[in-house]
Order: sequence, then C-alpha cells, then structure tokens
Amino acid sequence: MLHTARGRLLLVSSSRIWYHTIDLPDGTTTPGWFDTRAAPQHVVWPEGLRGGRCLDVGTFDGFWAFEMEKRGAAEVIALDLDDPVRLDWSYDERPRGPDRVREWSVERGPGFAAAAAAIGSGAQRVNRSVYDLDPENDGLFDVVLCGALLLHLRDPVGALERMRSVCRGELLLIESLDPVLDTVARTVPAARFAPEWDQWWRVNGAGLRRMTEVAGFEVTWTGKRFLVPFGAGAGGGLKFGRIHSIAALRLGGQGQLHQALRARPRPPQARPG
Repeated sequence: MLHTARGRLLLVSSSRIWYHTIDLPDGTTTPGWFDTRAAPQHVVWPEGLRGGRCLDVGTFDGFWAFEMEKRGAAEVIALDLDDPVRLDWSYDERPRGPDRVREWSVERGPGFAAAAAAIGSGAQRVNRSVYDLDPENDGLFDVVLCGALLLHLRDPVGALERMRSVCRGELLLIESLDPVLDTVARTVPAARFAPEWDQWWRVNGAGLRRMTEVAGFEVTWTGKRFLVPFGAGAGGGLKFGRIHSIAALRLGGQGQLHQALRARPRPPQARPG
C-alpha cells in the first residue's frame, strides 16, 4: 500500500512478500527474498542500453527494469505474468501452486506497481508470458535482459528463442547456476532436472552458455561467478540451503551462485554435408 506523506509517496506496507530488494527515495528498502543491489557491478553493460529500447523478461518487482532506467534506457518494457495459473507448474503442483501464491501474497504485479510509483519509474509493465513474445506485437529491442528466470521455466531454450525473435541488439542474462554441477562438471554443459515448487532446471556455467547458443545467439562475453545474497525477507531455511552452501564456501559468503553473459543473435548455421 502507498501512503502520501508531505507530498511524497511512501511504501509502508510489508504484508506482501517481496522478491527484490529495492532502495526507495524515502530511505526505506523493500524486504526482498534476494538482495540483488550489488549484482549490477558484476555486469559489463551493453552500449545499446543508453538511449535504447530495452526489455526486462520476468521482471517480478522490477529491480532490473529500474536499473536499466537508471543507466539511461530511453524506454523499458517489463514483462511478467499476472495470473499464477499460467506459470510453469509441474503436474502435481498445478492444482495447488496458484492458491499458494495468493495465500502467501507473492503475486507478480503489485510490488512492481508500488515500487515504480515510489521511485517515479516510467517503465511499462506488460502482462505476458516470455513464450508469447512476438516481434509483430512487441517490436524489437536494443537490449533484452533476463534475470534468474530460466530455472523457473519448463522450456528455457524455447524461451531464449522467443527472446531472440525480438532482439535486434544484445541479450543480457543474469542467471542462477547450480554450484554442484559448476564444481564437478565445470567445462561440460550440464543441467540438473530438479522440479520443485516453481523450478525446473539448474544449469552450470557451460550449460547456460550452450543453451544460449542453441537458441540462436553468439555469446560475446561471460562474467565471473558471483553470489546474490539473501535479503531481509528470506527465511532461515532458504538462507542456508544445502546446495548453495557449496557456493558460499567457494566465494566466501551466503547466497545463490550467479553468472552474467551477453550474446548477439546469429543466423542459422549450415551443417556440412
């Protein structure tokens, strides 16, 4: 809920669960499950961002959309789904997953609207699935950014192909990695099939790169691995998960292992013979 105090819009309600940690103009901070505020420093940003038309895929509370605005994007479209029924649920989660989203107040949309109003953002949020991206309807973008969405998708390669269809400049991925696979199979493209709640695939760095290439991109830059810390809204069990403790030991902290990469669309490659 937003209240007006001395002419300013203040975000004062913490009854909903926030995904992103966002600093607001009144000095308060949203209590996100994850604190991505330091993540932008691990990204080498595309030149096309400044003055460009940009797309944030899977925006949730809008952290990356607002970040692109701060870095000079002329237009930012923020894509996500309002209806939890349309998320990629597994067979067993499909009957109960959407009700849990509503019960736990983790709907997509309200957080973005509240934060955008508080910071005066001009980003336009669009209620649409990544699978429905279409250049005829959505146009083309100089930068397509996707942050930690692919692990939540049944078909991450198909989603990357749809991003390619609207990308005239560069793709920027900031994605969660599986620390076990990234340790024991560092150079082999690999994914762990781990359907749980609303998650499907966990990849290593080589797997993330290969998925991007298979979807029709040429990878032009990959960053170093880094941790995204858990935020004030995360529960204790989440903060000290068994899998991500491996990343904590490797990088000296608590959080989820991430990597950023940039890529450009490429034409289909002809196979010899």
